[in-house]
Amino acid sequence: MYAVIDISSTSISMLVCGKDGARPAYKYREGLSALSYTEGGKLTEHGVEKICEKIAVFQDQCKKFGVERLYVVSTAAMRFVDNAEEVFAEIKAKTGAVVNQLDGETEAYCDLIANEKFRSMTGPVIIDIGGASIELCDLTKGGKDGIKCLNFGALTLQRKFVKSVYPDKDECAKIKKYIKKALANEELPSYAGGTAVLVGATTRSIYEIYRDYYDIDVTENMTIELEKLKKLAKKLIEAPDRSHLLIKNAPEKIYFIVVALITLVQLLKKLGFAGIAVSDCGVKEGYLKLALSGEEKSEVSPFFPERPVKEITSVEELAEHIKLRQKAGKPSKKKDEKSEEGAVDKSKKSEESEKPAE
Repeated sequence: MYAVIDISSTSISMLVCGKDGARPAYKYREGLSALSYTEGGKLTEHGVEKICEKIAVFQDQCKKFGVERLYVVSTAAMRFVDNAEEVFAEIKAKTGAVVNQLDGETEAYCDLIANEKFRSMTGPVIIDIGGASIELCDLTKGGKDGIKCLNFGALTLQRKFVKSVYPDKDECAKIKKYIKKALANEELPSYAGGTAVLVGATTRSIYEIYRDYYDIDVTENMTIELEKLKKLAKKLIEAPDRSHLLIKNAPEKIYFIVVALITLVQLLKKLGFAGIAVSDCGVKEGYLKLALSGEEKSEVSPFFPERPVKEITSVEELAEHIKLRQKAGKPSKKKDEKSEEGAVDKSKKSEESEKPAE
């Protein structure tokens, strides 16, 4: 079996696949907002510890499943952190995991490889809304030619414009204005009449909310109607009872999912898509295919992390090390006293039993 752990800006997730690398056997996700643990553009020590804790849990799962090869990747979460290299070094020291950092283009290419099956649709274009970036990938183009990366995401917009959990009408207006300006500056091609293929955990959560709200049966062909999506967005912005729907379907994304939905609606309207499909495959599936084929040069991570051994560099450190070892091997004083007391009691009892009866 093979596995991929993805450190994203909103979660840490793992995919475990069978021998062929194509059939997902297990999927796991742990909510963790890496950007919430940044100060001055750097990830804090507490943030690194949180990431290491999650990775360690997944490493244990790999051991249970008998995973033969594990890859650890990081997407937009670390692309916008100033101390990424130091973070990767600490992750390796604490867990043994070697992190493969993906740039925006490679991340989008992984989405493309994972969703080749949508090529037969009319003008298919992948949309992956992450916490700190958005990837667009035109499936009608070959290789990486149709890839576009936007350097903002649902979480960055949330932190930039929203003061509370949910955006109010004024904040929504500011978000829409920002997105329109950003898209105009990118000079994106027209996708009019094409099919938007929604990829990634965030858009999948939006679909789950959409499906629940409109009471849609679970089917293999997951699709969305834009007008219905607009009505849903309006409800989630204005309705006081929105929390129940969000907590039920996207509890770990409740603080930015409304912003993600606003972003998605703006993208769909601006780019002129006629149809909307939802995929259950993304970066991890695509990365695994590329890594196993050799197209993506990847470092394999150990999933049985070795206990770090401190190097002794001085006589003083050696003396301290010996002292600690001796202390660890020496029984405690209380234990010795109890043992001696027990021996005395046994001796007394033995003497009393040997006395002749009067």
